[in-house]
Amino acid sequence: MIRRTVITLVSVLALTVTASAPAYAAPAPAPTPAHAPAVTKNATKLTADAKPEPVAKKKTITVKGTLKHKKSGQWRALGAQVVTIHFDPAGKDRVRKVATVRTTRTGGYSRTFTASRSGKWIVKYAGNKFNRGNNAADAVCVYSAGRWQCPVSPTNPDLDCDDIRKTVWVGSNDYHRLDADNDGWGCDSYS
Repeated sequence: MIRRTVITLVSVLALTVTASAPAYAAPAPAPTPAHAPAVTKNATKLTADAKPEPVAKKKTITVKGTLKHKKSGQWRALGAQVVTIHFDPAGKDRVRKVATVRTTRTGGYSRTFTASRSGKWIVKYAGNKFNRGNNAADAVCVYSAGRWQCPVSPTNPDLDCDDIRKTVWVGSNDYHRLDADNDGWGCDSYS
């Protein structure tokens, strides 16, 4: 009986202490720090020009261009920046990085390669904390026998048999319409 009385008294005492104690308030969360305003990156303009195009196999091809950024409303040269040059060969082979170059004080870059196969030259600028990244590309046709192996383009005007002055193998890619009888050979009249 004494035991029950003690337990009851302890329980009543605990309830009394709990009811009379002020409620515990969790500390207010610390104010979140104001985030620094986001830095607006400058727009960039990257150009790429691979020349000559078309080009004979094993001849040199030069990939060049400029890098600029828009600052204070004007396009200005972006010097001393790293750009990477990649080559995407025609067909199933993968794109591969072939060079890293640094832009000059005037924002220009240039690199010479040996032409081995047709494909696209891609130049990439990764950007930095002030300037956005950018890419540019230029495709070039590489031929082994003659320009008639390359599609007609602004840099490879349409050819006629009078321009070539010999019979040529065009196969199924008769870009310049030289094969009148569809036998794979163009300019048959010169044989």
